[in-house]
Order: sequence, then structure tokens, then C-alpha cells
Amino acid sequence: MRLSADFVSSRSGTAELAWGQRAVWGAIRDVGPDNAHYFNVPRLLAVPRAGGPRHPGAVAAALAGLVGRHDALRSLVRLGAAGPYQEVAAAGTLSIEMVEAACGDADVAGTDLVDRLAGRSFDDGEQPFRAGFVVCDGAVTHVALVISHVVADWHAADIVVRDLRMLLLRGAIARPPSSQLLDLVREEKAASARSDRAIAQWESLLRTVPSIMFPTVVGPGATPRFARAVLSSPRLNHAAQVLARRTGVSTATVLMVAVTMLLRELTGQETCAITPIVHNRFSDRTRGLVTCLNQLGLFALGRGGDLAETVVSEYPAVLAAYRRARYDPLAFDVMIDRLSADRGVPMFPSCCFNDLRPGEDPVDAGHADGESELEWLPGTDQRSCHFCLALMRWKGTLGVELSADTARLPKSEMTALLQRLESFVVGSAAREIAA
Repeated sequence: MRLSADFVSSRSGTAELAWGQRAVWGAIRDVGPDNAHYFNVPRLLAVPRAGGPRHPGAVAAALAGLVGRHDALRSLVRLGAAGPYQEVAAAGTLSIEMVEAACGDADVAGTDLVDRLAGRSFDDGEQPFRAGFVVCDGAVTHVALVISHVVADWHAADIVVRDLRMLLLRGAIARPPSSQLLDLVREEKAASARSDRAIAQWESLLRTVPSIMFPTVVGPGATPRFARAVLSSPRLNHAAQVLARRTGVSTATVLMVAVTMLLRELTGQETCAITPIVHNRFSDRTRGLVTCLNQLGLFALGRGGDLAETVVSEYPAVLAAYRRARYDPLAFDVMIDRLSADRGVPMFPSCCFNDLRPGEDPVDAGHADGESELEWLPGTDQRSCHFCLALMRWKGTLGVELSADTARLPKSEMTALLQRLESFVVGSAAREIAA
């Protein structure tokens, strides 16, 4: 069963892709349509109970208002003769899938619906926003949303969910978005000097690090070749927060430095280079912007030792890595090709770190109670990166997801690395508490 919702906006236009969009579009094209669904951005919203039950037509109207509010949700990404571009539509129709469920099964039905909507890739020119409702006794209990990663990153998806909740509760949002996708594209066209500086910093640092962090194929790999494991660990969550408070940084910084130290040991490289995926939402104008702002920074570490001390000493380098994550991907690719030709080998670490958790770090150190759990998630045949470690909320605590090319890092070593990360950070936190 499907429901249609017509949306309209006073904003429209045709534009190039923004820098972050172009980077993600390239990564999706690299892995191909059979694996591109891995990049989709899913969300599941339980409809607020305040205000009473809402029938599908009312929720569809809120969705239509949401799509009309944000350029990115109306952006049709197409491939032209000169490369990708986008058309932001002034009006259109959103097709919404509806699933009937018993009220006691609504949560499970919502999870199944969002997984199904997220399970296929977005085609060129396809509307970038899929939606579905779970309906119980005539009222919508859950809204499943899936957004193309080319038009929205995970932080943008949180903004989308927040706005939809507000529309359901209040019927309207008085304040317009702080900025819009079409505005961003225009601003980036005038920011070539900033891009040039960031790319020059990348090149300077790349000349000092290994060409790739996992250069050797050690075996045939698993099937599918790129495996995914996630460790949920209250102990690691607590320890990361303790160290963050002691060192005055975020838990993401603590964990990125920790995993970089461990990768240096694991690979035997004198220096370990890792590329944090930076959300680039550091100003009031970008915090509420729905688009894909994510780009890669570059962080290199050539020392080991005590984790807390290393976090403090390397924090300026971490901030520099974040600052160099805004650049024109086309100019960046030219630099990578030139540098690779100079070195005689492809130059890119292919080793990334991503914080997917919503919101800011909690203000308390949490609880260390509860058992750690390691589980395997469905893998893919191809990824754009040999190694990616991501932080997420998982089963009520911190989840650390590791995706890796098992021909370079077998599943047994993936397991050992996640367990080593937990013991390394927990041990360091314990020493800080005892000091």
C-alpha cells in the first residue's frame, strides 16, 4: 500500500555537486551499484505520542513540509557529459510505503521497513529521499526514512529527523534553515584559496607517511571480502569518557589516537596515517545545513607510549587534521595523481575513522557495567577503503564497528584488534583514575 504526498518550495535550481557531495559520489561510483546501498543513510522515528494518534495523511503532510524545507531532499543527482550535477526541484511527489502491523509488533515492523528501504542503491536521477510508515489501528507509529548519502551525511540525517519531529508536534517551523545546499555550492566556488591551502597541507604530510597502511594481501579473504564486526562495550564507553575528561578532548579524539597507535604496532609502519571523516559543521551556518559536508582529513602518528600523554601532545595535530578536511575533490585528485606519479606508487592511506554518533559527548563518565559483545554484520564485496573504524550508538552504549578487507586483515585479526582497543583504552583510564 502506498500514499502520495505533494511537496512544493520557492527554491530550485541546477548546480554542481558541493565538495562533500562530490567526494561521496566518487566513493559510491567506485564500489558499484551492487555495494552502493552500504552508503545509504537510514533513520527510524517513533511518532511522538504528544498530541494523540496521527493518521497517515497528517504525517504525509509533515513529510511534504520537510522535503519543501530543505534543498537537499529535493535534489536529483544526475550524470552528465561533464560529470555529476544536481537539479533541485521546486515541486514534486513523494511516494510513501505503508505497512500495517499489530501495535505490539510496531517496533520490529519499523526496523524491518527501514532495512528494506535502505537495502537498495539510489539510481542516477532518483529522488534521494525514501519514506515509509508503520500503521497500527489507523495511526502511524513509526516513520522510516532513507536518504541518499550524496545529498545528506549522518549529521544531516539527524537534522532531518529533528525537523520532522518538530513538524509533527507543532505543525510548522518558523525559522528557516541557517543555510541551504544551493547556497553552499555558490560559496564553495569562491573558496578556491581555502581549498588550495588544505590540499597543499595534505601533500606535505603525505610525503612523510607510507603510501598505504595495509599494502600486502595476506590471503584469499572471506566471502564477502569486506567484513564488518561491531563491538558494543560499556567498559570502553566509560573509559573513553574518563580519558576525554582528563585530557580535555572529545571521546572521538581519544579513540582515534588510540586506534592509530594500535595500527602503528599492527602494521609495523614507523608512522601510521589515518583519515578521519570530518563533519565540517563548525559554524552556526553549517550546523543546521542538510547536505553532505563530510570530507577526509589526514592525521599521522609516529610515536607510541602512554595513551593519555599521547592524546594531549597530539591534539594540535588532530585539530589540524580536521581543518584540512575542506577542499575541492577534483583539485585534490589532481594532487594525488601527481604525487603518486612522483613516488611511483598509488598514494593514499586507505585507512579511515568515522564518528557516526548523534549529538555531543555526554557530560558524565557513564557506567562500566555490562558485558562486551562482538557480533558480525553483513559484509560487502567491495568498499572504497581497506580499513574503516566507526563509532556509533549500539545497544544502549558505545559501538565500535570495524570494516576491513579480509584479504589484508583477516577476520581473526579484526576481532583481536577490537579487543585490544578495548583493553588498551580501559587500562589507560584505570591508570589515570589511580594516579
